[in-house]
Amino acid sequence: MTFSIQTGNCVLQTLLKNYHMFCPKPRSQQLPTTFGCFIFTTSYQRGKPMGPKALHPATAMWHSKETDEGKGDRRSGKDCSSPRPFNVFAAGASKKRAMLHDAFSDGEQPIISSKKMILSPPEKPLSSEEWEKIMEEYVGTKKFEERMFAQMIIHNSPVDVAKSLLAAVAKRDGDIGYGLLVKYLVLCVSQKQTKEIYDVHDIMKVRFKTLDTSASSLLIKGLSDSQRWKEALILLEEMKKVIIPSKGNYGDCIRGALANQEINLACKLFHEMLAKDVTPKLDTMQVFFDTGKCINDAYFKSELISILNYLRDNQVYPGEAFMQSIKQWFESIPGENWKGNLTTVKNSGQCPSCEKFLESINLTPEEYGILKDKIIKDVIQGTDTFRKTTPQELEIFQRFVSQCPPFDIVIDGLNVARVCHKNNPSQTVSTVI
Repeated sequence: MTFSIQTGNCVLQTLLKNYHMFCPKPRSQQLPTTFGCFIFTTSYQRGKPMGPKALHPATAMWHSKETDEGKGDRRSGKDCSSPRPFNVFAAGASKKRAMLHDAFSDGEQPIISSKKMILSPPEKPLSSEEWEKIMEEYVGTKKFEERMFAQMIIHNSPVDVAKSLLAAVAKRDGDIGYGLLVKYLVLCVSQKQTKEIYDVHDIMKVRFKTLDTSASSLLIKGLSDSQRWKEALILLEEMKKVIIPSKGNYGDCIRGALANQEINLACKLFHEMLAKDVTPKLDTMQVFFDTGKCINDAYFKSELISILNYLRDNQVYPGEAFMQSIKQWFESIPGENWKGNLTTVKNSGQCPSCEKFLESINLTPEEYGILKDKIIKDVIQGTDTFRKTTPQELEIFQRFVSQCPPFDIVIDGLNVARVCHKNNPSQTVSTVI
């Protein structure tokens, strides 16, 4: 059977179907699921038989020294040629390290130095035979494929190189595991390889009933910028059944909706994330204003004004890029002569450009009274008054606060005791009091 590496924008389903002859034997740890005529399994990589030298290089060196020189640890009765790997926490480990150091200082080179311990991804795709040769060189490294993919992500390797490794794994094991598909998806999303994202999405939806948060987030991000952006909304709805989606998940879906002129949907998602106390990212709100420059709609204009109010009420200060988007949107409103200028506000709070004064952060007596009543009602009293205290104790506390002058510093003794792990909590509370 001839094996060939498929590069470019090929379909991963074809890659997997080409290796239906390499189905691993069913074991108790395998959970097979059928896809066409191919059986996928979620088993771990099959172990390869290794000799004593393959277990640990230091063991092989000790064995050869015993054979050649006839000098071992015979006085202690220990067998230095034991096939067990060297454990730095085992009994006698310090003595072995000292003897290894003496042996190396006499000019002997440790065999472990001949093995490559730093994985470096190739610059071009490799055949399965070439990958197999590299795996043999890294015989002491566990989970070679996962570590190699981690290095590919760090170096942002070409997708074709990563795909050649997947082809080698599929040829050897007859399967590609979930973890490798997720790592391959990271590369595809970072490089915006849309067709590859489609392939991974289709494969994972068929093979796995559910996806974890990382895979769902990657697929949402990759699909939102494509023609299949509505499938990202399906993944978002599935995620809502388990957890509250992150601001990145919402932001990706909002970006996809705005790119396709689905204004109502984007605004709905934005209000939904605010209702769930998910703080939107600045770049998500910036997309609204970038889109508003090309749309003349009264409803969308009111939504943009509400975003500006959200920034003001929550004291969120946009960056320079976001500020330029807001400026350009105001200047693009038809029939309104807005003009934005970069300025520096004076210490008095007055803007030298428009001569307006900024809103003061100092509370008026009325605002302070509203805040005080809100704190007493929602924080101190709460909805479970009888669990925390009694109404009589709460009245005594309120009378005590009203009779005392304003406090500069308030220390919560119970919370202080909670974070101090060195001392007894009761002693900490007594010290604070």
